[in-house]
Amino acid sequence: MTITDITISERHAHQQRVASLLDQLEEGRRHLYRLKAGGAQRAGLRDLKSDLEETRGALLSAVGT
Repeated sequence: MTITDITISERHAHQQRVASLLDQLEEGRRHLYRLKAGGAQRAGLRDLKSDLEETRGALLSAVGT
């Protein structure tokens, strides 16, 4: 394996990680909206919102911002 192969592998792994985090955010947002539309109370959404914030933080960390 050359340095270029390692760099490509690392880049691919990073891209997959970012894509996975974006998918998690989208799925979480949709779930949150469905619950809100169904009349869920704010306190019942607290854990989900916390999970979304953690995922956002992980995404920001992954993209270096």
